[in-house]
Amino acid sequence: MNRGHGGLGSRERGTGVPTGVPGQWRTEATAHRRAGAAAGLALGLAVLSVTPLHAQLGVQAGGVAAMTEHRVNAGRGVEQSSGTLLGGEGRLFIGSRMEVFVHAAGGKLTADSAFADDRDVGEAEVRASVLTVPWLALHAGFSVRSYGTVLARQRWTAVRFGGEARLAFVGGGVTGILRGEILPSVSVSGLEHPSRAYAAGAGLEYRAGVITVELRYDLERYDFPLVANVERREQLSSLKAHVGLTLGRH
Repeated sequence: MNRGHGGLGSRERGTGVPTGVPGQWRTEATAHRRAGAAAGLALGLAVLSVTPLHAQLGVQAGGVAAMTEHRVNAGRGVEQSSGTLLGGEGRLFIGSRMEVFVHAAGGKLTADSAFADDRDVGEAEVRASVLTVPWLALHAGFSVRSYGTVLARQRWTAVRFGGEARLAFVGGGVTGILRGEILPSVSVSGLEHPSRAYAAGAGLEYRAGVITVELRYDLERYDFPLVANVERREQLSSLKAHVGLTLGRH
């Protein structure tokens, strides 16, 4: 079992609470939950304030499968695990310029290196977008993720801001997607807050009537501050396939 610096391997057996200063961790976690809730409330109020009462609504819902790889370098070599996550995604279209996106998925990652552990993963995300022009959407959101092993569970929360370019071609039936995000507020149980966190993605979306098929690649990177001469780095990448139905949108 991995006993590397920080992370899941540094927890006490059977506690599920990181070692170190639990009172400080709980205070920081509470602060980040409040920050996330405040960001979500502000986002919701902003959406409502610019949404006409007569705006046309549309809904897209479907399933998603993700081939996922998790890499951690905490000073003892790269810990690598991979597996498939399954879940669902939905999108609410409000008029022609507003969107609300939700995602939830879970599964198991199997250790691919000597220092890694098998772990269960669950994640959820919500974000709201505004199309400033037909090909560019700016968004803000909030995500949570949980990694669990036989010893403990680690919780991640993040506030996210970013943009997504949508480039239509082939008569408008296919759209190329490029996305970038910064994560200015990230909380990880049992670890210091990352000094840098960002995400990027690219994909293609195909629409045929009410059916939507999307293939995309997503990457998240977290760089932690130097502790005991070790700079921890984590990366989560996934190749996702989404199939869904869109109703009420023309």
